[in-house]
Amino acid sequence: MTISIDVPRCTGCSYCVIGCPAHAIRLDIGARAKPVINEMSCIECGECLYLCPNGVFSAPALEAPATKVSNTYDVIIVGAGIGGLMAAAGLARAGKEVLVLEQMSFIGGKYTHLTHKDYAITTAAWTCPGPKSRIGKLCAKLEAPIQWVTIHDKKARGEHWIVTKDGRRFDSTDHAQVTLVGGAKGMARVYDWISDMYNPKVDYPPDMTARQYIERYFPGNQEYVEYVQTIITYCFASQTVDTFSAGETKRAIVDALEQMADWGTAVGGTAAIVDGLERVILKHHGQIARRTRVEQILIEGGRAAGVRLHNGQVVRAGVVIHNGGLNRLMQLVGEVNLPAAYMSRLRGAVPANVAALVLGLKENLLGEEHSLLHSMGWERTLNCYAPTFFDPRLAPEGRHLLDVFWVMEPPYDLNHELALVRAELREIFPQYPAAVEMEIPMFFQGTWTAEMAHRLGQSGDQRLDPVSPIPGLYLAGYDCIGYGMAGDIIPHGVERALYAILGDPQYAPEDEKASARRGRWAKAQLFKLLAFTQRLKKR
Repeated sequence: MTISIDVPRCTGCSYCVIGCPAHAIRLDIGARAKPVINEMSCIECGECLYLCPNGVFSAPALEAPATKVSNTYDVIIVGAGIGGLMAAAGLARAGKEVLVLEQMSFIGGKYTHLTHKDYAITTAAWTCPGPKSRIGKLCAKLEAPIQWVTIHDKKARGEHWIVTKDGRRFDSTDHAQVTLVGGAKGMARVYDWISDMYNPKVDYPPDMTARQYIERYFPGNQEYVEYVQTIITYCFASQTVDTFSAGETKRAIVDALEQMADWGTAVGGTAAIVDGLERVILKHHGQIARRTRVEQILIEGGRAAGVRLHNGQVVRAGVVIHNGGLNRLMQLVGEVNLPAAYMSRLRGAVPANVAALVLGLKENLLGEEHSLLHSMGWERTLNCYAPTFFDPRLAPEGRHLLDVFWVMEPPYDLNHELALVRAELREIFPQYPAAVEMEIPMFFQGTWTAEMAHRLGQSGDQRLDPVSPIPGLYLAGYDCIGYGMAGDIIPHGVERALYAILGDPQYAPEDEKASARRGRWAKAQLFKLLAFTQRLKKR
């Protein structure tokens, strides 16, 4: 066996299991994950070296030859996650000579899918927000050829389904809300709250939690707090009501309300979004180099000057965009080149610790009328999303996909997390596990995750500005300034970076435009009116 395995590096993302062409790798799940290669099945193709984001596998004899790249570009982008790809597409369209460098064999990072036994397994984007999301809007602005399918294309509306520990089942978020807040009088408070959310003049202290925010409107209503927690964990898959900020709750729920009007996915899944962005980059003569590892971001004269590749080649550019997460940023730039206060901020960032259980099913557990299910009252708040509700081609004919995702809690014992979730699934779905023909656990912790969790002190505009303290060095990705649901925060930071580099007003962040503020104010008044009508019903 020529492949060595550095087990402590493994975080349990399962990319190696999903992408191995010989299906020769499995994960042993204990307190931690341990990849195991079946030597009888392994064909020693070396693909695992480039499926793993953490360098768990090594085999010098199986390393791919270096991708040929030129020595000079206008812009180098380190990392081909969706943030890096959107930035590359915008810059290539503007006539810049762009090189995207990606150490793995696939592009899209946590926002694409890998095919496993004819199932399209997402790499972490467990939901896809649709054409009205920030991702959808920026992709349209970039002219990425993406086709969407939404609830408007389905006979069934694809409502959220909410299940409680005591056995109650709400067939929609509206049904749940009316019940939990007590009819018309309670709904008047809900609409007052939503009006507050839309009001651009209302903000909250940065240290106020989501729980404190909710209890201003629904004091003593623990069930409604649990209900909102399902929304928070669905939108962000990273936090609870006690660690999530009030301000971000306000923005997240508004985003959810806006986007659910056109909820859906790209035809072909998240990979179709990545493919669309790649086509824009290539159309405008940009280059994407896979299986190409960056060893260093070069800083010369106090500014970014290019990169050094793993084969020693130096590639120069006046602009470098990093899309590889906080840990890699510190490694590639070097502590000596970053201001002490900035380094302290990077080291102090609290990471998200999230997990998913991807199920390939012989039977549709959510039925034909639901695309999402949220659980309330268990030890873990589960969110179950069926991508095949919108696009059946993401699974073999007659089969279904279900992505079950949740927030892990300390001490992050992976086997314990799986046991809790499987027990909950057995209570919610009598058909589980008999309906399951494929089950893949996915864990995202520390080095390979949404590294800066959306929590108190590091959400919204408290996240990193895409303009770094080093001239010529910019950031893109989940760790940057952004508002919205899950990966949908990324375009906000990307547009800020594009605006800073190009000065093009089309990339001025939408949230800062007067028209957007006026639109939010108008909707705030609409919900005030709805609150008034609910109070009339009570009389």
